[in-house]
Amino acid sequence: MTPRVTVSVVVPTRNRPGSLHRLLTALAAQVRRPEEVIIADASDAPLDGSALALAYPALALSCFHMMPSLCAQRNHAIRRATSSHVLLCDDDIEPGPLYLDRLVEYFETHPEAGAACGLVCDPEDVAANAGGFSPPSVRHLLYVFVFQLGLGGDLAAVTAARLFAPVVALIRRWYRRRGNTWSLAGWPLVTQVQRPVVHASSGLLGAALVRRTWLLQSPYDERLDALDPHAVGDNYGVALGFPGVETIAVLTDLPVGHHRAAENRLDRATVHYQSMLALHYFMRRSARFSTANIAWLAWSLIGSTLRFLRSGETDLVWATTRVLAAIVLNRNPLLSPALDRSVAPLL
Repeated sequence: MTPRVTVSVVVPTRNRPGSLHRLLTALAAQVRRPEEVIIADASDAPLDGSALALAYPALALSCFHMMPSLCAQRNHAIRRATSSHVLLCDDDIEPGPLYLDRLVEYFETHPEAGAACGLVCDPEDVAANAGGFSPPSVRHLLYVFVFQLGLGGDLAAVTAARLFAPVVALIRRWYRRRGNTWSLAGWPLVTQVQRPVVHASSGLLGAALVRRTWLLQSPYDERLDALDPHAVGDNYGVALGFPGVETIAVLTDLPVGHHRAAENRLDRATVHYQSMLALHYFMRRSARFSTANIAWLAWSLIGSTLRFLRSGETDLVWATTRVLAAIVLNRNPLLSPALDRSVAPLL
């Protein structure tokens, strides 16, 4: 008999009361409500947990306050959870009423599953959801293949003129063998799209239901907090530690809105810089990647720089160049021994 799936929602938040209330309203309206909601608050003015519990009586809600440190916030909340599964939920996510019901149903019909999520998209695209993963253009496909950049799109739907058809066929075959894993440079790939469920290996955890045991075995890396409390790139490292490959099931017919709240959000160049540092850091620490993959990563950053130069995005050119220099000179701050002293419990 399959064990009953129970759900603890883990919500890290900081200085986003409006977004948090929108999320809690959506959770209270779920057809299948969670067993508990745990809020890890790092706001400058701490939230009143008792007032929140009174405002949302339909939810078994608890709240605790700690220093700003996104990975530590998630880890502490996950350890406090009492359910078999944890919904990792950013505070600016807005799930529809059937969201949890569909994810729990998936686990109950696929007891071997470890992680599942809907298709995260802009709120205005939720109603018009068509399954996502639009096919890339031939030009874009060729570029990302040469530089081994990340790619998300249905390659089976790519059409090419007769001149490029043989090349596209070879590239499509290469990606088919690679699967929805990683490029040679470590960037996430989702190119094999079998609707209504796509199985992937990395990322896609912003609104995912995951076995709690998996999250305890592959926790969020609090070293990212020591570099910056926003912990950009945190989900990549967690998914990399999941057993096997293509272990995240994405239900393409289950859209979930991501409002991308402006409050407490880094500028795009900083996000880009820190996400690339995190990618390099996790690749260096994982047995899934080799020195050759690190060389491919450096090559991919050259490709990114050329693309940003062509589009006039000088802030991203500078950010990418800084990371490329850090890789070549072996000066990624996330790998610095000096950072060890900063990684400590932050309650």
